[in-house]
Amino acid sequence: MQFLKRTITKEESRDTGMAMVLLILLLYMVQKREVLIAAAIALHVLNMTVPLIFRPVAVGWLGLSHVLGIVMSKVLLAIVFFLIVTPMGVVRKITGKDSLKLRAFKASEESVMWERNYTFAARDLEKPY
Repeated sequence: MQFLKRTITKEESRDTGMAMVLLILLLYMVQKREVLIAAAIALHVLNMTVPLIFRPVAVGWLGLSHVLGIVMSKVLLAIVFFLIVTPMGVVRKITGKDSLKLRAFKASEESVMWERNYTFAARDLEKPY
């Protein structure tokens, strides 16, 4: 709950005020009530002069957006996993693909370690990567 403890800046308050003005204008487009235009103008003037008045709204607004971001990222990752990764794995299993050659390794008694007889020189250590 770190996002609840942080302070809201003046710019975030101003952005929240602008979002409120936009919401009222969108509501005007739906309802066609002239009082909403007056309310949008009043809120915009208030937002330009005293943006910190929107700080309480900004706390809730930004907190909600943070929570939605956390939840939706997990939902989207789960959707990608179950709709893309899992079917690919099932198809590879059905077709018998073995990219890591695990069946051949388990069937043999050889080691996966390679024996490498090599003497390192000083030039090998100059550029190790």
